[in-house]
Amino acid sequence: MINYIYPKTMFKASVVLFLLFLIVALMTRIEVMEFWDKRIGENLYRIGDIDRFFIFLSIIGSKLFFYPALVIISICSFIKRNWFLALFLWINLLGVRWLNTLLKIIFSRDRPSLDQVVEAGFYSFPSGHSMNSMAFYGAIACLCYILINKIWLKNTLMICFLFLISLIGLSRIYLGVHYPLDVLGGFFMGASWLLFLLGVWIKISSGELIRSVV
Repeated sequence: MINYIYPKTMFKASVVLFLLFLIVALMTRIEVMEFWDKRIGENLYRIGDIDRFFIFLSIIGSKLFFYPALVIISICSFIKRNWFLALFLWINLLGVRWLNTLLKIIFSRDRPSLDQVVEAGFYSFPSGHSMNSMAFYGAIACLCYILINKIWLKNTLMICFLFLISLIGLSRIYLGVHYPLDVLGGFFMGASWLLFLLGVWIKISSGELIRSVV
């Protein structure tokens, strides 16, 4: 599997995703795009009246779930002496959370003025839940893709993870704490971070991450 994973390809994809993120960020500054962003967000706000479902999705896309889950994964990694895997996952999560905070400060976009179903502070762009979920679940999805040999199973899991990430992003719009462009920007930046980190990790480790889990 290691022969099919090229750091340069990941770096190029990371740059493309980062550029897409910048385009989305620019769109939030264009008046007509901002108008439609808010309009779509208002139309998706509490649509279907299924608050509990989307609150649950929001929880599993937050630190309330990420940290306990990562502790369990780390313990399993330590038992199998896969220290490298645990370190990679922690750097991935802590790094993306720090990066999200920095980007929120840079863009300083106010949150929607809707009656929010859940509490949400700080700035709105990019969505932390969307960005962190893309990085966290994306990393798990990549590891599953590496570990599993059956093509149909690995593809199914990839689709399931992408669907989960999409629902978590949608939950933030439904709950009235983010605009659609916040979520889209979070997805692009989260994926860019993950691919960049994977590229760096594979390059400096000569595939140690891959070998440590197979």
